[in-house]
Amino acid sequence: MAESDIVYVAVIPQDYPSINLSKAVSEIIGKDAYQTRLLLAGSIPRIVARCVGAGSAEATARKLREAGLTTIVCSDAELRKPFGGVRAKTIVFGDKEATFRQEDEKETTMDAIFLIIKGTRQFVPEVKEEDKTPVKTRYKLDMGKSLLLGGVPVVKRVSEKPKSESSQPEWFLRLYERRSPDATVEILQYDMDYTFLGEETSLSSTANFLNVVKRLRGIYPQAIYDERLMKTSVTDIPGTTPDEDIDINCRLIYYQHLP
Repeated sequence: MAESDIVYVAVIPQDYPSINLSKAVSEIIGKDAYQTRLLLAGSIPRIVARCVGAGSAEATARKLREAGLTTIVCSDAELRKPFGGVRAKTIVFGDKEATFRQEDEKETTMDAIFLIIKGTRQFVPEVKEEDKTPVKTRYKLDMGKSLLLGGVPVVKRVSEKPKSESSQPEWFLRLYERRSPDATVEILQYDMDYTFLGEETSLSSTANFLNVVKRLRGIYPQAIYDERLMKTSVTDIPGTTPDEDIDINCRLIYYQHLP
């Protein structure tokens, strides 16, 4: 079965899913009532069914709608589609629009934003070559060879590679126009050159990032502001990476906000 044949059905979460609803949905998706209730009570849209083909997915979605739920149907390829817009390095703010410019000078101007998603991802700082921990060499007893030689101690040289740098949380923004579930702009806390803030530039990336959020919300007051991804949220798709989880959850949130 090719991944291109897989279509997922997600549901919009319920504040307080009833026992009867959980039982009805559990029969549709083939999961126990307790597990189903946890799915329905999530804070973001949750994938409840993995189907082969659009026809099977639509049939499942129809049953879920009849049970009283709002559904989202999406193919595997669409959900996993990575971000391909402008990753802003600098921003030029206008009165009613902003221009977002990437490091390679690719840019886009947005005069309307439908949705702003704020979330947290894991960031691994880039380590300069001169700051990297050198490979260490130590010696340890080779028990196998020592036994073969009748107990004569044999040592072997072992090279220890430096441990990878630990990751740290990083805030991100994804900006959407109403016409597309593909984010137009992405802003990463540690990837921005905040000098465009002028006299408001702070030594703290946190303060600078929050300033950018404030400025954007002032320019685009009609934009929906969603920060449910400030808590790390995995998906119900097996074998995904953390970055894919972000792509998937952002897309589901966009679909949830569509009228």
